[in-house]
Amino acid sequence: MGRFFDPHIHMYSRTTDDYELMSKAGIKVIVQPSFWLGSPRTSVGTFEDYWEHMISFETKRSMEFNIDHYVCLSVNPKESRERPLALDALEAMAKYLDRERIVAIGEIGYNSINHLEDELFQLQLDIAVDKNMLTMIHLPHINKKDGIERTKSVLKSKNLLGLTNRILIDHNTEETIQKTLELGCWAGLTVYPITKLSPIRAINMIEKNGVDKIMINSSADWGVSDPLSVPLVAREMKKKGFSKNDIEKVTFYNAFEFFKQSTKFLWRP
Repeated sequence: MGRFFDPHIHMYSRTTDDYELMSKAGIKVIVQPSFWLGSPRTSVGTFEDYWEHMISFETKRSMEFNIDHYVCLSVNPKESRERPLALDALEAMAKYLDRERIVAIGEIGYNSINHLEDELFQLQLDIAVDKNMLTMIHLPHINKKDGIERTKSVLKSKNLLGLTNRILIDHNTEETIQKTLELGCWAGLTVYPITKLSPIRAINMIEKNGVDKIMINSSADWGVSDPLSVPLVAREMKKKGFSKNDIEKVTFYNAFEFFKQSTKFLWRP
């Protein structure tokens, strides 16, 4: 079928069987952002163990299946409301940022859209700027319209509208995709059963908005999700008559073009 890049997948919560299927399906590169583990954190040490697991163990596990693995570090929006834990974790994160295969700060942004999330979002944007790192922004699962407007406001206040080529805004829907692209950011479309996009919704959005700066991801995690979402969308696009070039852009090359801006992204065609 081809080769694929999943720019947002949480392999911490997946099995070796998933890696086997992904490898057979042609997935060559993956990026794993920091996410909520499913229950509240109890200490800074839980963040540190998680980050170390992704950097070390998951990179090795992925390579065993001929998949190149990269990591984004953050205090996830869903975890940013805990004080002082979230701020302490942010301080602890500093010593991991220069490690190999850390290609971005992310996911950061909003979940419930409140002032505590706003504080952590802005602090982590500052880190990304200070370290000259790429950024992956999480749009909330509800109130997405408010989320993209709030995100735009923060980027403007931080004077980042001139750096949007280094920002990926993920979990777009029909009501946010145009605004994300108008900002000059890269746009993630998450194909995830039940709670996010179906393949046909994602394809309809691509038909309407074109293939530039748009990338498909699975965001596969603990929930009902599919680590093969990227090749699945490629197959459905082929059925609908998309060109090979357009399919490859949204399922491989756009993600490659975004992440190769990081000096720690080593994979090359």
